[in-house]
Amino acid sequence: MMAIRLIFQRHLGLLLLLLLPGGWAQMCSFWETACIDPLAQTAVPLDFSPLFPDPVTFYYGFDELSTGKGRGPMTKAGFWLRYRNEGINMAVVTSNRTSEVALRIGNLTGTPSGNTNGCDGVWGRSCSGDVKSALRHAIFNLISSGEVYSKPLEAALNHMMHDHPRMPNCGAPIFDVASIPVSTFVKERYPASQPPQVKPAGSWWHPWKVWYIDGMTSDQQASQIAVGIIARSPAYGSPPPASPDDIQIELVCLQAPQGSPVTFSKGP
Repeated sequence: MMAIRLIFQRHLGLLLLLLLPGGWAQMCSFWETACIDPLAQTAVPLDFSPLFPDPVTFYYGFDELSTGKGRGPMTKAGFWLRYRNEGINMAVVTSNRTSEVALRIGNLTGTPSGNTNGCDGVWGRSCSGDVKSALRHAIFNLISSGEVYSKPLEAALNHMMHDHPRMPNCGAPIFDVASIPVSTFVKERYPASQPPQVKPAGSWWHPWKVWYIDGMTSDQQASQIAVGIIARSPAYGSPPPASPDDIQIELVCLQAPQGSPVTFSKGP
């Protein structure tokens, strides 16, 4: 009887280890893409109204493996948003739209601070305006072109990475990177026969995107500026907006770890 009790206690302990967040963290290996056990993580709240009346929070984190694939260090990066899943403002669902979030990681000077969710401290207020304008025009041109797409922001970014837009107030080539991962988190449908499809809020055990960076140490990753891009754009087949300014773009700039929270402001 005592032996049976000991076996039960051992299995119960293992079950609790798996169920508790700390236990799950130990079970999330570096090579699993369905989760991330961040060595460093940061989060910034931002305004994505009118669709979300309450602030949404952008999370970015990374892990490191010193041996990588056996040839040197490697980092594992991930991002996600957190929000109230039931917090959509249905009054503004007036056409078919797609909301997406993307993350660009790379060398940029400056420190996340100030307006435009920290981006003004990285490249200045005028550059923030240039980046938003370039994104709006790229999405507007995509919609007007008749090109088939399912993710307007992702399609526009692919064009911008190959044909860099002119941004006179930005010193660094912001879109000159190998990849910019994108995730769709809201699909609005009008007339609203069904509620919008809203992606469940993410977490470190359910990140929205995870990818690996060869030859990167944790110190190098921590020095990188991460630029989050959130867009709410017309879905394919919808009429284009009256002007590019009708396409909502929000930016957020982060580092992980990040010392002080950024000012909560949408900027230009």
